[in-house]
Amino acid sequence: MSETGKRLWRRWVIAFTAGELIGFGCMPVLGAAAAMFLTQTLDASARAIVLYLVAVTSGLGEGAVLAWFQLRVLKPYLPALDAGRWLRATATAAACAWACGMLAPTLDDLCGLSAAAQIAIWVPAGIAILLSVGIAQTWALRGVVEGHRRWIGANALGWLAGLPWTFVLPALLPENAPAATWIASFVIAGTLMSFTAGAVTGGFLVRLRPL
Repeated sequence: MSETGKRLWRRWVIAFTAGELIGFGCMPVLGAAAAMFLTQTLDASARAIVLYLVAVTSGLGEGAVLAWFQLRVLKPYLPALDAGRWLRATATAAACAWACGMLAPTLDDLCGLSAAAQIAIWVPAGIAILLSVGIAQTWALRGVVEGHRRWIGANALGWLAGLPWTFVLPALLPENAPAATWIASFVIAGTLMSFTAGAVTGGFLVRLRPL
C-alpha cells in the first residue's frame, strides 16, 4: 500500500470509528434509554411498538452522523461524490438495519414467538443488516469509482467482523455487574466494532479508483 493509501486508510478508520461511536451512542442508545424511561406506564405491547419506532428513527440519525464523518474523508478523495446522496443513502440504510434487527424481539414482545419463528426472522434479517449500508452506499458510488459494486462486499465483511464485539463482551459480564461496568463494556465493544468495520472497509476503499 502506498503512503497516500496508508494516510487515506488511517483517516477513514478514525472517521468511521468516531462517527459510529457518536452516532450510535447519541442516537439509538440514548433514544432507547429515554423511551424506556418515558414508557414505564404503558403495557408491554405499546411499549414494544414505541421502542421499535424510536430505534428505527434513531437509526436515521446514527446513519446521518456516520455519513457526515465519512464524507470528511471521501470528498477530498472523490470530489465527484454527491454528499447529499451519500448521507441520505447511509441514513436510510441504518434505519433499515435497525428495523430488521428489532423485528424479532418486537414481535416476540407483541405476540410471542417460538424459537423456530425467531430463527426464521433472524436469518434474513441478519443478511439484510450486513448488506444494507453497502448496497445503499454503492448506489451513491455509482458513476464515481471503478468497480463500485465491490463496496457491498466490503461493508458486509466489515460489519460481519465488527458486530460480534457487541455480543461477545457484554455476554462475558455477570448479570449483577454494576451499571458502570455494563456501560464501560458497551463503550469498549462499540469502539472495537467501529474500528474493526472501519479497518476492513478502509482496506477496500484505498483500492477504489475514481472515474
